Amino acid sequence: MKRWFRLFIVSVFAIAAVSLVVIQLIQTQRTFSISDNMFNVSVNNAMDEVISQIGSEVVQTDAHRASAFSYQELDSLIAEELLINGIDMHPVVGLYDGSEGSFLYSSDPRREEDLELSPYRYSFQPVGIVSSNQFYIILYFPYNDIFLQPGTRVYTYMSIFLIVVIAAMFFISLRTISNQRKLDQMKSEFINNMTHEIKTPLSTISLACEMLSDNSISQDPETRANFIAIVADENQRMRVLVETILQSAKMSNKNFRINPKPVDINSLIEKVQQSFRLTLSNRSGCIETHLEADPSVIEADELHLTNLIYNLIDNGIKYSTDAPHIVVSTATDGHHLLLRVQDHGIGISKSDQKHVFEKFYRVSTGNVHNVKGFGIGLNYVAQVVRLHHGHISLESEPGHGSTFTVSLPMRG
Repeated sequence: MKRWFRLFIVSVFAIAAVSLVVIQLIQTQRTFSISDNMFNVSVNNAMDEVISQIGSEVVQTDAHRASAFSYQELDSLIAEELLINGIDMHPVVGLYDGSEGSFLYSSDPRREEDLELSPYRYSFQPVGIVSSNQFYIILYFPYNDIFLQPGTRVYTYMSIFLIVVIAAMFFISLRTISNQRKLDQMKSEFINNMTHEIKTPLSTISLACEMLSDNSISQDPETRANFIAIVADENQRMRVLVETILQSAKMSNKNFRINPKPVDINSLIEKVQQSFRLTLSNRSGCIETHLEADPSVIEADELHLTNLIYNLIDNGIKYSTDAPHIVVSTATDGHHLLLRVQDHGIGISKSDQKHVFEKFYRVSTGNVHNVKGFGIGLNYVAQVVRLHHGHISLESEPGHGSTFTVSLPMRG
């Protein structure tokens, strides 16, 4: 997926998501406005009925006050009429003398200031009052906003939450697709490089066999021995390549198990380095060993440990620009055996060091164009170390080579 297309998709989605939120907010506001209007109409209808019913009652006054009025009945009647009109609330009720500027009655005296500011004010003049004063029934709904908006707020929050979830899933999907594309690309490169890696030793073996079939050449014991050594080296190289690929695939299974047995790692290193005689001879390189581990026997799977050593040495040789100079050393550190493989090659940058043990990852080789690795060797090494309950670390600087240190537990 091209970068401009990803940006286009993200931009379209962002615009759509923001538009959806805005539409939801507008719709919520409209819903609230309609609900508010319906609430006011219901309250007004209820109060019209209340005033109609109590307006016919005879109320005796004392100093122009409707003291004989039954306030309890007023509260009950208002609550009943509100319920009939679909409002299941009990407001604060007050009977206000507009001329005197005081309340004759308040169901909650603490709310008298709120009552004075309430918009739900209804003019009321009971029959029988000998007074020119103007009376009002005032209602105050303390939780008006809470009762009017909870449904719309819940829907709004749910909509925003769902939009966030959809956005998260969208970006996760986009990232997964991008990673999948990278993985497919790495697999394609892996297949190409693997084909090249296997073709090279096959070509060399084929050429050596042709030379051995020539009677004039095969009669010379020294020449014959040299070609046989070439076949053996290339065959070993190809065997390790194929074995690395197969074993790496097997190790992806969580149920994979190794077969540990006593292995002398110093002897194993001596054996593995012989596999690089031809390669080092052609490039005028060398392997320097410092096998100082004592004891040098550990519990390990010999096949995988052999391939581990081979891959680390082969890696050092491939990433050396001049004549390869590989230093392999062993030492003991408490209950662990340390294996170090140091090269003097191109080194690895800090950014690449974090990924060198990932499957199919290949370090940028800069001006070194003859490196045809397939990005699975170091991942295989890391898996072997993990299966042996060990630890691997890397120290490297561009232009100054790399040092891989493997720590493996000693025999109990």
